[in-house]
Amino acid sequence: MPKSAAKAKQKATSRTGRKSGITRSSGSKGLALITGASRGIGAELAKQFAQGGYDLVLVARNAGQLLDLAAGINEEHGRWATTVAADLGEPGAVPKLGRQLQEEGIEVDVLVNNAGLLDNGDFTAISLQDHLQLIELNIAALTGLTHQFLGPMRQRGKGRILNVASLASFQPVPQLAVYAASKAYVLSLTEALSEELKGTGVTITALCPGFVRTGMTTGGTDGGDLQLPSALMLTPEFVAQEGYKACMKGETIHVPGLGGRLVAGITDLQPRGLRRATSGLVGRMLLKKPPR
Repeated sequence: MPKSAAKAKQKATSRTGRKSGITRSSGSKGLALITGASRGIGAELAKQFAQGGYDLVLVARNAGQLLDLAAGINEEHGRWATTVAADLGEPGAVPKLGRQLQEEGIEVDVLVNNAGLLDNGDFTAISLQDHLQLIELNIAALTGLTHQFLGPMRQRGKGRILNVASLASFQPVPQLAVYAASKAYVLSLTEALSEELKGTGVTITALCPGFVRTGMTTGGTDGGDLQLPSALMLTPEFVAQEGYKACMKGETIHVPGLGGRLVAGITDLQPRGLRRATSGLVGRMLLKKPPR
C-alpha cells in the first residue's frame, strides 16, 4: 500500500469509535450519514457528498470495505469519514446507532437511507424469514433513522434526507413482490413527509432508479441474482450523481435516466389493471427464475 494511502487509512481508522465527536474538515458543509455505504450506490453517494464538501459517517455491515472507502475519501477529497460497522436489519440496531452518534457529539446534517435488501423469486419460494428481514431493513430501519434525525433537523431549521427507493416504487412487480412493496412505502413516506416539511428548511427526496449494476442485481450478498440485459442497467456512479444533485435541489422525487422517467410517466398514466398486467408481463419475461 502506498504511504499516502496507508496514512489516510490510519486516519480513517482512528476516527471510528472516538468519543469526543468528529472534527470537521476545513470548509466542511456539514456531515452526511450514509447507510449501506460499503459498495454500490452507497459508496458512490459517499464520494459525491465528499466531493461536495461534506464529512461523512459511513454505515454498513462490512467494516473492512468501509475503512477502505473512508481512507480513499480522506486521501482524494480531504474529508473526514467515520465508519460504523452495523447491520441495521438487526433488532435494536437503529436506536443503538443513534445513541452512539449522540454520545460522540455527532450532528447529522444529511441523512441518506440507502441500505436495503432485494429478494427475487416467487413469493412462496422465498422464506418468511427472508421476507421479514427485507421488511425490517427496507422499511423499519429507514423509518427509525428518519424519525431519529428528522426531529433535530426541524429544530435547527435545516437538513436534508435522501431515501433510495426504486422505479419499482411506482407499480407492483411480480417476482419482486415484497421488495417493490417496500419501495412503494419509501416513496409514499417521502411524499407525505415532503408536504409536512414545507416551510421548515428541511427537504426530503426519493431517488427512484431502475435496475442498477450492483451486488443486489448481479448475485452479490444482498439477495439479488437478477439476470438482465446490460442495456437495462444503470451504473452506480450515474445514479449517485443524479441522487446527490436531486438532494441538493430539494426535489421530492427523482428518477434518473430518460428511460426510467419514461417508464414512470407511462406507469402513472395507466389504469391500475393495465399497470398490473404490464408489470406481470415484465416479471415473467425478465425476472422469473428458471426451474432448477
